[in-house]
Amino acid sequence: MHGLRVSLVIVALTCVSALAQSDAAGNWRVEFVVPSGETMVNMTINQKGTTLSGRVINEYGEFPLTGRVVDNHVTVEWTVPEDGEQVTITMSGTLVGDDITGTARLGNIGEGSLTAHRMSRNP
Repeated sequence: MHGLRVSLVIVALTCVSALAQSDAAGNWRVEFVVPSGETMVNMTINQKGTTLSGRVINEYGEFPLTGRVVDNHVTVEWTVPEDGEQVTITMSGTLVGDDITGTARLGNIGEGSLTAHRMSRNP
């Protein structure tokens, strides 16, 4: 009987943890500040558990992204060509509803504020 109670507690805690996981999936409009000014991109995020994938689209092309969501903290990375080199952009922020606020880091170039708004959820 004790083993059954322990199993039920573990199942209950697992369910609560799964319910608390934030949903970052969807189509996002992202604005962030870089050393040269403000930049805007569109981002499609797919989510499987805590793993994120998708793509970033801007006037220079389409770039694959990877990331994670833990509780309400979202981290996403993608790489873009810049002056003949590859620069990794890392977005890190807090997800509340359909909004993310945080920072964007451009490789070793610098860091600036970031806001994102979910335009639609993935079907």
